[in-house]
Amino acid sequence: MEQFPQVLDRPQTPSAEATHSFDWSRTPSPAPASSRSAEEPSFPTDLSAVSTRQLRTLCNRTYQLLDSDYPSMETRDRYEALVEELECRESAAEAPAEPEGTREKFRDNALFSRFELYRNGVMAGYVQYEMRGGDVLLLQAVIDSRFRRMGLEPVLMQAVLFNAHRRRLAVMPYCPEAQDFLLAHPQFLSLIPTKQRRRFKLLTAAREAAQQEA
Repeated sequence: MEQFPQVLDRPQTPSAEATHSFDWSRTPSPAPASSRSAEEPSFPTDLSAVSTRQLRTLCNRTYQLLDSDYPSMETRDRYEALVEELECRESAAEAPAEPEGTREKFRDNALFSRFELYRNGVMAGYVQYEMRGGDVLLLQAVIDSRFRRMGLEPVLMQAVLFNAHRRRLAVMPYCPEAQDFLLAHPQFLSLIPTKQRRRFKLLTAAREAAQQEA
């Protein structure tokens, strides 16, 4: 996997007639911030007293506010607090299965539009993304050279797709790493919009054929 690949050509934002036509081999250009606004949800003072289901609902509603033109710092802080509380609960539930001395933590860094994976407190890799309405565009995957032999790329990709599934986001896999993972784990293909699933399969089949010929 190439680290920090340079994108030479980014297509323009699709027109209204082409909103459902994607070129999986090219990375889209950033879309302008949405002007959609959402009503500020009431925020509990003690997150530990809120059920996990309510936390996820509140997390989804707060995340919608980040897609507005000028999300407030308070909204960002609240979203980070909600994500951290959810991740703490998930980590606590999985703690018995984790080997002693090895801890991995996944988080959505909405401020930098990155899904990040930490190992023992050090960021091992991330997936750069862009939000477009209810779609999450996976643009670039990077694993730190110190962690490349540890097999963390599938761990990161699986966490990204689980995160999208939990938040009911459609996935647009533009980066090759996401495409390869989806091919190897077809149970996640349902996250790709139905109209784009056939296009994705055709593209990846063409990639495999080209690799075999090479």
